[in-house]
Amino acid sequence: MDTIAGFVKTIWENQLTFLFILARIASFVVALPLLGGGGTPPFVKVLLAVAMTFVLFPIVSGVFPPPSPTPPAQINFGLVVQGLLSEVVIGLIIGFGARLIFAAVELGAEIAGMQIGFGVANAFDPISNQQVSLMRQIYVAIAALIFLSTYGDHSVLKVMAHSFELVSTRGFIIKGPLMEQIIRMGSELFILGIKIAAPITVALLLSQMAMGVISRVVPQIQIFLFSFPLTIGIGLIVFGLSLSLYVGLLKEQMGGNLERQLSDLLLRMRNV
Repeated sequence: MDTIAGFVKTIWENQLTFLFILARIASFVVALPLLGGGGTPPFVKVLLAVAMTFVLFPIVSGVFPPPSPTPPAQINFGLVVQGLLSEVVIGLIIGFGARLIFAAVELGAEIAGMQIGFGVANAFDPISNQQVSLMRQIYVAIAALIFLSTYGDHSVLKVMAHSFELVSTRGFIIKGPLMEQIIRMGSELFILGIKIAAPITVALLLSQMAMGVISRVVPQIQIFLFSFPLTIGIGLIVFGLSLSLYVGLLKEQMGGNLERQLSDLLLRMRNV
C-alpha cells in the first residue's frame, strides 16, 4: 500500500509530466494498426492509453521533464497547450508510421481484387468497422497474424517507449528531414503494395492477352462468356500459390524493417 501511495503521490506532484506522456501515448494508440480502427471501442483505447502511461511513467519521467514550471502560479498555459499539441503530433506520427505497412497491404489487396473482379464484392470488416472488399479483408487478416507472430507489436511499443528519450516537446517543429523520411516511407510502402498485387496482376494480364489472341485466331469461340469465370479462377489459383511469397514479404517488412524505419523516423524528429 505504501508503494502505491508513493506512486500516486509522485504522479500528483508531476501532473504535467503525466499529462504530456498520456497525450503522446493516447494519440499513438488512436493511430495504431489493428487497435486504431473504428472496430475498437473508445473505452478500450482510453483504458489502454492510461495503462501504458502508468507503466511508462516511472521509466520516462526522469528523462522527460515538462516544458514549463510545475508550480501552479508559474505555469505558462500557452506553453502547456503548445506542448500537448506537440505530444499529440509526435504520437500520431509514430502510430501512422507503424500503420503505413497495413495501408500498403490494403492498397495491394484492392488492386488484386479489382483485377480478379471482386471490386464490388464487399464484406463487413470488424477491424475497420466498415464494408471492405473480400480480398482486402483476407489480406489484412493475414497481415495482422504476421504482425503479431513476428512481434511487430513489441517493436512498435519499444520504439514508442524509446521516443521519450529521443524526442522532446521543446522546439518540436516539422521540418525537411522529417518530411523526407515520411515521404521515403510512403514511397517504399507504395512499392510494397504493388509487389503484393504483382503476381495476380501479371497472371491476369497474361491470361487476358491469351484470350485476346484466341478470340482473334478462333472467332467462333465465344471467349467473352468464359472470360469472367476464367479470370476469377486464375486469380484465386495465383492467390493461393503466391501466399508463401506474400507471407515472406510481410515477415521481412514487419520483422526488422518496421522497427528500423520507425527508429529512423525518431532520429529525424530529434533533429528537427
